[in-house]
Amino acid sequence: MENNTEKEFIVADEFSIMDEEQIQKAIGIEYFDQAEWCFQFDDDEPISIAWSNSESEPGELTFMLKANNESRIVFQSADGTKTLRLFARSMSNEKREELGREKKIEE
Repeated sequence: MENNTEKEFIVADEFSIMDEEQIQKAIGIEYFDQAEWCFQFDDDEPISIAWSNSESEPGELTFMLKANNESRIVFQSADGTKTLRLFARSMSNEKREELGREKKIEE
C-alpha cells in the first residue's frame, strides 16, 4: 500500500514537468479562442458586457475600483427590477475587527 506522502510527491512531480497551460488543462480550466464576458442575475439570461476584439487574441477583462467614494460599477437587469453594485467604501469597524486591525475612531 502506498502512503499519502508518496502519492502527493508523484502528483507534484508530474506537474513540475508541465507548462502552465498543460497544468490548467489537467485541472479542468478551458481557454477560449474568442470570449465574451457576461454577468447574470440569479438564473436570468446572461448579459454580455464585453467580448474579444481580435480574432487572434482572446483578450481579457479587468475591472479596477479605486479606494474612493466615486469608484463604482452598476449593472441592471434587462427588466430593471434587479441591480448589482460593485463599489468601494471606507472599511467598516466590523471588517477591521474581523481582520484584527484597530477600529477607526469616529470624529
